[in-house]
Amino acid sequence: MPKIRRCPECNGIVKPGKTELVYELEKISITVKNVPANICTKCNRSFIDGHIAEDVNRLVNRVTEDVNSFSKTHPQIEERHREVAIAV
Repeated sequence: MPKIRRCPECNGIVKPGKTELVYELEKISITVKNVPANICTKCNRSFIDGHIAEDVNRLVNRVTEDVNSFSKTHPQIEERHREVAIAV
């Protein structure tokens, strides 16, 4: 029988699922959807494995670099807060 995982915050049961991560950077807001996580069924807190967090951080860094590079090569685009959404 699989071990029941408990939430350290509320002692609820933690089950596999998907979550959404939002990164608020200087002029870019990046939302990463469908991130594999363990989610508490009681308080809805998400717990992400280390290797998945590293992969998402690399993705966010790459997207940030690409958006900044695009903005530099297209000066006609207004300089304002940009929003990017990614589903993995």
